[in-house]
Amino acid sequence: MGTGINYMGIAFPFQQGDQSIPKGATDEDLIKQSIVQIITVQPGERYMNPEFGCRALNFIFEPNGPGLVLYIQQEVQQAITRWEPRALVRDVRVEKNDMFEGQVIVTVEYTVVATSQTQSVQVTLGSA
Repeated sequence: MGTGINYMGIAFPFQQGDQSIPKGATDEDLIKQSIVQIITVQPGERYMNPEFGCRALNFIFEPNGPGLVLYIQQEVQQAITRWEPRALVRDVRVEKNDMFEGQVIVTVEYTVVATSQTQSVQVTLGSA
């Protein structure tokens, strides 16, 4: 009988699990962690995969306006579409963080392909 688990891998960030080293993760957790990695890694940071990542951080200190939101939305949408085939992006929302200048909050709503369930993840970009 199947367990209902479609994907299995190592949890991000890397940590010790209750019964295993490293801690494992399955399904929705892996996809969510993958999306966070895609958004927060700049292309060129991964030596063995220099194209991996998203250029959203490039726009953090650009003048605030509708163009800023559009650039980040497009970059996030394209990067997730390219690097995470297990998820279909439904919406990308970008908000300036009013408490910290130079910080934006990106919320990605997506559908898990294997289960058709809608999930979301929120990522803060920039420094505090």
